Amino acid sequence: MAKQTFETALEQLEESVNQLETGSLTLEEALTSFENGIRWSRECHRFLEKAEKRVEVILKNEKGEHTQTVFDLEDQV
Repeated sequence: MAKQTFETALEQLEESVNQLETGSLTLEEALTSFENGIRWSRECHRFLEKAEKRVEVILKNEKGEHTQTVFDLEDQV
């Protein structure tokens, strides 16, 4: 089994949503797709929480304190 990534979890979530949006599923199929979507949503959330923790560590100053900085995309160009 391949290593799970945020991108693959998001693709699976999108697939579940797309299946539900078609409106052509039976009730049982729709419930299964919904359950899968919830599972993939939680998996995406876990990936994002881990990423947030990594960013917090990166943003600590030399004293181990967090500094608050406004993130502006214009500064990144």
